[in-house]
Amino acid sequence: MDLNQRPKDYEAEGIFDLHVVEAWPAIAQAPASDLTQEQVVDMLRRLVEQGKGRTSNKLRTYLRAAYQCAIDVRVSASIPVGFKAYSVQGNPVALTKRDRQFDNADKRPLATDELRAYWRLIEKLHGLRGRCLRLHLLTGGQRIEQLVRLRWADVRADSFTIHDAKGRPGQGLRAHMVPITKNAARDLKALEQVGDHVFSTTKGVKPISGTTLSGWAAQVVGDAIEGFQLKRVRSGVETLLAANRISREIRGHVQSHGLTGIQARHYDGHDYMAEKREALEVLARELSRGPSRSKAAKLRPMAKSAKARTPR
Repeated sequence: MDLNQRPKDYEAEGIFDLHVVEAWPAIAQAPASDLTQEQVVDMLRRLVEQGKGRTSNKLRTYLRAAYQCAIDVRVSASIPVGFKAYSVQGNPVALTKRDRQFDNADKRPLATDELRAYWRLIEKLHGLRGRCLRLHLLTGGQRIEQLVRLRWADVRADSFTIHDAKGRPGQGLRAHMVPITKNAARDLKALEQVGDHVFSTTKGVKPISGTTLSGWAAQVVGDAIEGFQLKRVRSGVETLLAANRISREIRGHVQSHGLTGIQARHYDGHDYMAEKREALEVLARELSRGPSRSKAAKLRPMAKSAKARTPR
């Protein structure tokens, strides 16, 4: 199977390399038209048995899309002619079943106090780790795999653009502009501006992986926040913004949740940059505050009781 033609999605490329090319070299070298339903299920089962159910579903999605392109090249002029060379007559992946139990997103957003605790841990963190982790949080908890692919060519003085393919199979990438606030600008300017990639340990030759960024965060947090995962920062940011009366629409624009409805997709040409900047400034302000009132309220009765017990 020749996998040189891959979807223009970095996550897909990594999944194919690791879980097809390296894991199943004989299948990867065979003609694409020889792939069977049973072989696909074996690939997916291997990942499930490794505890990587979500990755299993992602691999199935990318494989199915690739084979569908090879089929549709005969009827769609927008598909590159190179897909004809695969001589694919059917889609063996379409005959497999997606395991829905692995589709559930993490529904445990970091509470506001946990998000503030995380900020305190990374606020003064020196070096590349600190700058990258602060930028991820201060720019609104953008999708990790998209943010780490940021290129210097897409950075301007007051904003940067990342490319969002989420929920857009066959539609290409959607440009998502993110305002750069004052604090974020400080860390961005401190990064070495060499090569193509902003988040890099190889002088911009290639970007760090999302796994690397998540690992850095986990090392910094340790046991300070129970059940911490970097992906929970994204939902935590949205929860914090919602608590500060930032509308669902603006939160969607901040985090690139996608556009829904004919009006939003075709008639609304406003870039929402001012609104997104205001939301990110609210985020920065709230991160620097102390414990929430509810948490502080629990401490006041204890203080009074202690005072009452103090002998004169």
